[in-house]
Amino acid sequence: MTSSHQNRICRSLLSQYDPYILDIYKSEMGYGVDRFFLLSYCLACCWSGLGAKSNLRIVKQWSEMKFVFPNEEAQQAALANRFYVPGNSVPIDVDVHHRKGPAKSRIFVTIPRFDEGRPVTLGTVDEEGLVSGYPDYSWHDNQGNNCDGLTSVFRVAIDKCDRLWVMDSGKIGEKAVCPPQLLAFDLKTDQLVYKHRPNPSSYIATSLFITPVVDVRGHDCSDTFVYVADVSGFGLLVVDVINDRSWRVTHRLMYPYPSHGTFTIDGESFDLMDGVLGMALSPYKPGLDRYLYFHALASTSENVVRTSVLRNDSFIADSNANPYSVNVFPQERPNQSAAEAMDSNGILYFGLMEPPGIWCWNSGTEFSTNNFHQIAINRETLQFSSGIKVVKNLKGEEELWLLTSSFQRVMTGSISSDRINFRIHAEKIPLLLENSACRQPAKGDYIGKHADRISPQIKKYMFKYGAVAFL
Repeated sequence: MTSSHQNRICRSLLSQYDPYILDIYKSEMGYGVDRFFLLSYCLACCWSGLGAKSNLRIVKQWSEMKFVFPNEEAQQAALANRFYVPGNSVPIDVDVHHRKGPAKSRIFVTIPRFDEGRPVTLGTVDEEGLVSGYPDYSWHDNQGNNCDGLTSVFRVAIDKCDRLWVMDSGKIGEKAVCPPQLLAFDLKTDQLVYKHRPNPSSYIATSLFITPVVDVRGHDCSDTFVYVADVSGFGLLVVDVINDRSWRVTHRLMYPYPSHGTFTIDGESFDLMDGVLGMALSPYKPGLDRYLYFHALASTSENVVRTSVLRNDSFIADSNANPYSVNVFPQERPNQSAAEAMDSNGILYFGLMEPPGIWCWNSGTEFSTNNFHQIAINRETLQFSSGIKVVKNLKGEEELWLLTSSFQRVMTGSISSDRINFRIHAEKIPLLLENSACRQPAKGDYIGKHADRISPQIKKYMFKYGAVAFL
């Protein structure tokens, strides 16, 4: 398409702004991330000052978060009680649900209650960037006074069964005001379909559950396990959904590393001794085991464990994992990483603090900086990648979605509404990997050609490539 043709399209759209015309263009552009991108596309192609080329599209961005309230009275009450303090809300995670038919796709964001002033802790984002409480505002206005509502949510996960899994930490700041709870909503109806409150023996006073990953075992949606990172209790919570029970798993590799507890981003430094945070599941293959990749925030290492180890309910009696069942890759990242996600081809996506950006690693290759490949680098827009998701759109294409923030300014108290602080980015993975070495065939199978020979308890065989090299 020539630039003059692009300009004609843009001028037509932006001058008329007719909803019917916009809907036609949207339907022609696709059924995934493009649904959110039409006007940004037009601005970028028409005005050179706004359209720097990037491997990732910015779908939404904010200097501070703004919310939809049921009515003026509810907003005034939230302001009066300091349930809403403008500028205090910090988004952490993003996920996307592409819906069939005329229903628009929905972007979900989480806003944990680190302290006061967050009126909503989980919501959907409208076209103007306003956040509406999900499933509705009544779940959020309790601020810890009603433990059947939502207290504080760090991250969510949408599974292939159209369920939104929500891990509610139950804490406002350091104070545990409600028991932690795992909830699942049917995204077709937005109704609650599952609730689990872990037994107090499954967590400790410092526990903070922040990252759920969902393991649907085959085609039966009822056969589901959820693995949840306990970032300050330094362990994992395993939820057996079909039997409605859970247990705790602990291991030394889930702890932070003191030598990596200082973070420096864009010239500002802060200390944060967070344990296990980033987690990703290898793709499901019938009859084969899956691997959970994970790392502590205050670390530069990546770890791996068979999910069959985690799903063993013997941890109900003893939460300590066998030392040989959880393993760390010998080589490390150059610096710290927050969230991560893996696609259906076993390619892991993760952010780095320096240089700020997004990278990929083909898990069929050795975990090494030689096999980390750049997807996008931007010192302003990709400073702290706290939420990363692989989402399948209605055409069956996988998309990479991420939420980034100037988290260092949140931690140092220097955040200001006179600049953009939070962004949601997205792009189709085939486009991101079009010329990437991450797509090159690996020398080993990421779930291992010899997985059946390897005991999850004792390291008998060593292979150079992939997770099985260390399991």
